[in-house]
Amino acid sequence: MGRSHFVFTVGLKSGESVIARITRHDRAECFAGFAYWRRQLARVGVPVPRVLSMDLTGTVLPWPIMLLEQAPGDDLCNVYANLKAAEKHTVADDLLDIRHRMSGLPPGPGYGGIASYSDLRCHSRWSDVLWEYFTGAIDQLTPSQRQRPAIGEIRRTIRELRPEFDRIDPLPYLIDATHQNVLVDGGRVTAIVDLDELGFGDALYPLGVARAGLLARGPEADCIERVAAPLCVGPIRQRIFDLYSAIASLKMLSPSPLSVSGPPSAGSPIATRLWTLLDFFAAAAAHKE
Repeated sequence: MGRSHFVFTVGLKSGESVIARITRHDRAECFAGFAYWRRQLARVGVPVPRVLSMDLTGTVLPWPIMLLEQAPGDDLCNVYANLKAAEKHTVADDLLDIRHRMSGLPPGPGYGGIASYSDLRCHSRWSDVLWEYFTGAIDQLTPSQRQRPAIGEIRRTIRELRPEFDRIDPLPYLIDATHQNVLVDGGRVTAIVDLDELGFGDALYPLGVARAGLLARGPEADCIERVAAPLCVGPIRQRIFDLYSAIASLKMLSPSPLSVSGPPSAGSPIATRLWTLLDFFAAAAAHKE
């Protein structure tokens, strides 16, 4: 289950398998965005699955459907604990190469996630994107959860660092390539598999999400730290990285009106760990050298 769609592995009579994505009618535009960004990313050498067929009208099935080739591997978060140190380095190198290839795409018309270069539903400033992420998440919390010190620390840090955020250019990044949607097989990145939108802004943000996602499941996220290092030069950028991880932890804990899977259940090990990470990263981001 994805944020607003279901994903199936379908075995064919030929013995091959394909991936089927099914979504609600009001989210059919996501599949059009996937096909658009798949073409753009393949052109610059980012590993992405081929679109085999899709129907957005609901005439083949009662819902919009997209069929994709099945890339080998599993989400990074599902295999990370079993990767050897050398394999984690290789995965980091692959992600660094993908980020380099992303520089072959033009800047965006604004900030945030969009379905195409002609999609004008974007923000005029990167700080507006962060504020939307933050307020959208806290709106879904209970009144007592909103009183946690971490919430106030995130709010103050976003406001304090707004001049830094507003100097960031709208450069392309893989908005959903985090601890999920990065397929790894044999210690190598084989595909990026969620392309409904491309993000424009700070490429450090999805790495903050990936760091929080891996730490919620295990003791370290060294692979992501290695990828993030070139973007974290200086204490301000390190604070920004911590802020992104805090916002990501908050978003993972918050129910979303678009979600079909929801946040981790209250009291589960992942939820407990995410609350701890939220407090830790919010405090680190708020700390001034």
